[in-house]
Amino acid sequence: MYARPALHVRLLVAAFFALWLVPVFWHGAVSQRRLPGEPLLLHDCHNIACLFVNRPPSWNSYYVQVRSLGRPDWQTLDLAEYFPMQPFGHRTRLHRFLVAWGGSQRALGREEVAAWLFTRHQELHPQRRQPDELRFVWTWIAPDVDHPPEGAWVAPPVEALPANRTRILSVHRRNDP
Repeated sequence: MYARPALHVRLLVAAFFALWLVPVFWHGAVSQRRLPGEPLLLHDCHNIACLFVNRPPSWNSYYVQVRSLGRPDWQTLDLAEYFPMQPFGHRTRLHRFLVAWGGSQRALGREEVAAWLFTRHQELHPQRRQPDELRFVWTWIAPDVDHPPEGAWVAPPVEALPANRTRILSVHRRNDP
């Protein structure tokens, strides 16, 4: 004979529907706007569950480049050396910060990261010539439906991208004590 589930099991199932399935359906099918009374963290989780409902118009990438006095060329740093954890695929937490800080806003955050990168470069490579300038570069790529990337996607070298899809966010000079 069929036994009715305990009250707490029924409440858990109802809570799952009310707090998860219904909002995920709502955000995926009706509107991405926040539901009345929905906590921001839960709203973000609901939207993450609805990934890939729309094709992004572009993929953005950030690069850190350095150069030393007397050298006209900028060298792109391998950020995996400075930020070994890559919880977002090929992207690091730096990428997330740069996205959040925007193009011209929050320059103070980039100033602090630049100072840290100068110090960290000195620690990692004391035998090398140290950079005197550092810049943050933002680029974007329009995805091509007819030619999707193969394998694990990685950002192309910044030098391979057209100049009209490259923006210098900020340039920083090393402060010698």
